[in-house]
Amino acid sequence: VPRTLRPGESQLGVTLRRMYCWTTEARQKLRLMATAIAKVQEGSGGGTVLSTISTLVDDGDPFIQSFAKRLLKTASAPFNHILVSWVTDGELVDPYKEFFIRERESRRDMFWSEKYTVASDMIPVHISGDMTRKIFQIGRSLNFLRVACDDAQWVAEGGPRTQLTGDISDTSDLEAFVYRSSSMVNERLMSVLRDKFDLMGHIEAIRRYLLFEQGDFALALMEVLENQMDRSGRSVMAHDLSAVLSSATRSSNAQHENPDRLSAIVLTFQEEGTKNRGWNEVTLTYNLSAPLSYVIPRSTMRQYFEVSHFLLRLRRIEHSLHTIWRHQMTESRAYLRSEELQRRKGTARDGDKQADPLRQAMRQSSIACSEMIQFFHQVQRYIALNVIEGAWGEFIESTKEEIDIDSWNDAHSKYVDVIHEVVCGGSGPGFQRNLSGIFETTLRFISAVKELYNEQALSARRATSGAGAPAKENRESLSERLMRLRTSGNLFGSGQAAADPATEHASQVRSTILRFKEQVKDIMRVLSHNTTSDLQFLVVTIDFNGTYTASA
Repeated sequence: VPRTLRPGESQLGVTLRRMYCWTTEARQKLRLMATAIAKVQEGSGGGTVLSTISTLVDDGDPFIQSFAKRLLKTASAPFNHILVSWVTDGELVDPYKEFFIRERESRRDMFWSEKYTVASDMIPVHISGDMTRKIFQIGRSLNFLRVACDDAQWVAEGGPRTQLTGDISDTSDLEAFVYRSSSMVNERLMSVLRDKFDLMGHIEAIRRYLLFEQGDFALALMEVLENQMDRSGRSVMAHDLSAVLSSATRSSNAQHENPDRLSAIVLTFQEEGTKNRGWNEVTLTYNLSAPLSYVIPRSTMRQYFEVSHFLLRLRRIEHSLHTIWRHQMTESRAYLRSEELQRRKGTARDGDKQADPLRQAMRQSSIACSEMIQFFHQVQRYIALNVIEGAWGEFIESTKEEIDIDSWNDAHSKYVDVIHEVVCGGSGPGFQRNLSGIFETTLRFISAVKELYNEQALSARRATSGAGAPAKENRESLSERLMRLRTSGNLFGSGQAAADPATEHASQVRSTILRFKEQVKDIMRVLSHNTTSDLQFLVVTIDFNGTYTASA
């Protein structure tokens, strides 16, 4: 019992009840601290501990609320230190894995998209989802500017560090700082990519050259490729590809293009590992340099590559048809002049019996060639104007405003996906699948027409040379070609080889024409069931005079 009593004290001294009352506050503090320590012992730590303490800040008990605020301020000091380093310098200093952003090993070309990731279970509850995304974007952009864009000076002297004025341990001050810094960093990164590294210039170059929107370059490349294919059938070397691309560039306005963009255009093979590589496997690609190759995913460039290969094949077939058509017009005029000369002389032409099936087949091939040119022209027009230009306009419109690099990448991926879906058929039947059979039929038609006109030329020489050694050589040459046709089989596996070369060539031309018409009808039926108005209009333009509908 105390000898002297203070006012309000009892003579009973220290009791268990009094000790319980005296230690209530201390026990509450220890209980709260034990809760935080238990989270650390579970291996969570970092943002999980801060989330646990943050929930106590909103408690209705003023004592718990006050103590939780003091505890949160002390416990968040290491977290805030990591956060400041991340949002001001783009450096992740987190040896104990307490921050909600993780660094992982990634390929060099995936530097932007895969080097850093967000651990959602480590995000403190007082940091909202939108703020989390902006914090992640700020640090990743600053790191990208320092490492990939060689812009460390701006990060150190003019970056978000200049905006750090308040105490980021306060949620309202942190939110204001993050939103100011996010706008500043996004604007700087887009400015560097667009101005210093010519981001939009390279995307424009891909559209004009890989997607063949620059007509003079496409025409020059087709002519050079055709000249190369007419040569010997040896394997194509790397210097041959460089020479072809250089010749096409010098023959078009592409020679005035920016050197950096021009050097990125490469003529290569569709599959690098194939042997006996020929000109039919050649295609265009575009090699982006760093840091643009880090921003644009490899999958997107692969889509560009697939679309470019299809368009190159489409243009080569159309160019070959135009070449055949010019040859047909020349031969037709020459034949009419010869007929007029024979009529005036009053003399009969030798070999008229053999010429009759040849002339009929030549006339049919001329009409069919015009139909094929019109068909491929309408398909190419639809892809160029309705698909590529339409998607390009939407892409430009969506990137006019100030956006971050992820939003720009989403818009660019959508632009490429639209084109790839229509041309190659990402999840459905695209033009590449529907036109593969028509491509093969057209190539056989071109080959058959060339043989037909060669036979016509030999027939004309036989009519003027008479009997003798030259005729024997001609007969031997015809026998060799007839044997090659017989050994290769008929074009579609039906019927027997013709008795003479003229009939054989005429039959081959007719069969390819019939096959082409059937395939066009099939693709028109497929396109007519599509709900897209543009595709339905394409059906109308292909069958503008009702030729295929009337013969259905």
